[in-house]
Amino acid sequence: MPKERAALPPHLTPNSFWEFAALAHEIRQPLTAILSNAQAAWHCLAMDTPNLPEARAALADIITGARRTNEVIRQLQAFLTAGTLEQTCLNINDVIHETIGLVRSDAEAQHVRITLDLTGDLSPVAGDRIQLRQVLLNLVRNAFEAMQQVEDERRTLVVRTTLTTPGGIRVAVQDSGLSIDETSLARLFHPFFTTKTGGMGLGLALSRSIITAHGGWIWATPHPERGLTMSFTLPAV
Repeated sequence: MPKERAALPPHLTPNSFWEFAALAHEIRQPLTAILSNAQAAWHCLAMDTPNLPEARAALADIITGARRTNEVIRQLQAFLTAGTLEQTCLNINDVIHETIGLVRSDAEAQHVRITLDLTGDLSPVAGDRIQLRQVLLNLVRNAFEAMQQVEDERRTLVVRTTLTTPGGIRVAVQDSGLSIDETSLARLFHPFFTTKTGGMGLGLALSRSIITAHGGWIWATPHPERGLTMSFTLPAV
């Protein structure tokens, strides 16, 4: 009898696995560089008079490649396990404050002014604190990167919470970065799609999986002149 196909995790679709074909390139690229640099280091050290500066440079490139490979695997693992939740009753405003505390020093270093516009007395949500914090970190860090090419005085980040109807909560992260074209906007949450140099395109796909697993929705809204607002909803308890 033919083997029965295992059910997909609830936050993934059959199309997600077709998109994982791009993962081979993401991992093969740094692994190829690691192999090439390892061979170069070997030759440098095998010389009658070892070329230590070249060997050190090759080893430094090996470390960089290994770290990138590890990051690809870490993000993929997080993406695949995003449907496993450890839900507790929590206030999303508290999670936002925790997240901003984690990026405060980065904001100061990059001259980003952060404004919190949080609705008080929000109903609690049933959520995984760590995973929701990861979503917020992804959105905030993406906003920081989007504002790197604008003037320092225009780098503003606004995080808002509002009530939605019926019985939901909306979180919005608004930046003043560069605009995004419609084609990129349509693919923004696809696994392995990225507009960033050196990006892996898993952060927003992971965020979408987490929010979907929480029973919410996530989307992006471009502004006519400048910037993007990333929003997601969560059902209130």
